[in-house]
Amino acid sequence: MSISRRGLFGLAGGLAAASVAGCGFAPTSGGGAASNSLTFRWWGGEARNKAYQAALKIFTEKTGIKVDAQYSGYDGYFNKLNTEFAGGNPPDLFQMDTALVSTYAAKGVLTDLSSFIPGTIHLDTLYPAVRSAGSVDGKPYGVPSGSGIAPVLYDKTIFEQAKIPVPSDNWTWNDFARIAGELSKAMGQGKYGSLDASKDDSGALQPWLRQRGKDLYNAEGKLAFGKDDLAEWFTFWDGLRKSGAICPPEMLSNTDSATGNHPLIAGQIAMTTGWGLAQMAPLTQHTLDIVVVPRSSDGKTGQAISGGVLLSVPVKSKNAEGAAKLIDFFISDVDAIKAMAMSRGIPPSSKALETLTPTLTAADKRDVTYAQYVADEVAKDALPSAPTAPPGYNDAKTALDAAAKQVAFGKMSIPDAVAMYFRDAEAALNGAK
Repeated sequence: MSISRRGLFGLAGGLAAASVAGCGFAPTSGGGAASNSLTFRWWGGEARNKAYQAALKIFTEKTGIKVDAQYSGYDGYFNKLNTEFAGGNPPDLFQMDTALVSTYAAKGVLTDLSSFIPGTIHLDTLYPAVRSAGSVDGKPYGVPSGSGIAPVLYDKTIFEQAKIPVPSDNWTWNDFARIAGELSKAMGQGKYGSLDASKDDSGALQPWLRQRGKDLYNAEGKLAFGKDDLAEWFTFWDGLRKSGAICPPEMLSNTDSATGNHPLIAGQIAMTTGWGLAQMAPLTQHTLDIVVVPRSSDGKTGQAISGGVLLSVPVKSKNAEGAAKLIDFFISDVDAIKAMAMSRGIPPSSKALETLTPTLTAADKRDVTYAQYVADEVAKDALPSAPTAPPGYNDAKTALDAAAKQVAFGKMSIPDAVAMYFRDAEAALNGAK
């Protein structure tokens, strides 16, 4: 069983770069002969495909609007979409990668959904923290269909064997460092307390930055932190690496997919960032659990709630009104919520949460109750919502991965790695404008 990291815990579904044809398109009005039909495109596995088809059947029964369902895997999804955008014949509605919405909005191929809110699309149904997940420059170009928060996933069985108390939801980064070190000593040679998360942008670095009043990016699509911040981040993980508290860089090659080779499942580490319980629990006989990412010394979580995958409408949609109705159906209709269940991530609203909770599996229920807890904690943080990933995000993410590994493998000093990251990340962000 292999599940891509793209699908983890409701986080943005896929971080592959997508290039849109460099021509803008003038908006066209929907309706007319197409008012009783529309095309809808998405990517996903078998469970998501079946869920969408069940929901679309209900939508047609309730509205009379027929939906031509088009679906595939993630690989090649945006390539086909780009060809259709270039030809002026995209679907009426499609599933959008949260990490790419800024890229597409910048090319002028997405409909600003403001005119459908709140009349057709009831965005206020969603948690406040996720409502802006598809917004670019203050305009909604996508509506979130799920929510997600990156936790720390840990092997409770190993903690019990080591006779070390499991982490609590009020732990700090200092606690994390101490616990990781204690675990490494207890687990023995070749095993480590935690994954090296120095390269994890959204699951580790972003909350750490937000705890300090900063972020990965700002609303203008620029880096929202400085070289000193990244140097401090790399130094923290370098100290843990040298002490043996976290895994060596050679283990990082098996961390991008939920398989038996992942160091957590293989029993080589006891904690990892960026994964939810439901993805990993079926792969091991050990008991796994989740805990909030370590807090700052003043108690802030710094978490940024993801909007899961988005639903977007091209400006060339032949039935934009119908597409907007379908978007609202997914976020507002109880029957649709039941049909979709957890196929697109954690429920993004109290309504969805209350509807689904009685029928969830134990792992899903734990993920959901955790997400609700963190959402409440995020509200207490009173931090601004994280800006939508800007154009060039994927290349900037790759730059962090490369710089972190240069330090981990001892091939580059921290100052040099920081300089390389800022050079490459800023070039990627500026070049995507």
